[in-house]
Amino acid sequence: MQLRASDTRGRLVPALASAAVAVLATAALFILEFNPPRNVRVGDPGMITTAAASRAGAIVLPTDPETTGAIR
Repeated sequence: MQLRASDTRGRLVPALASAAVAVLATAALFILEFNPPRNVRVGDPGMITTAAASRAGAIVLPTDPETTGAIR
């Protein structure tokens, strides 16, 4: 004999809540990834960046400002 629970209303609440959080977090990451903040200053790499690259055996080269931006 199979028995069914008398109250099945609350069974999907945790799944729906976690799905809503996952969708909102994914949307926020998507928006922030493809629309970066516009108040970021462009400049030469700092001493910390250069020192870290030097320790790793790499060279920091400046980027061309014409190629860093939206595709036209």
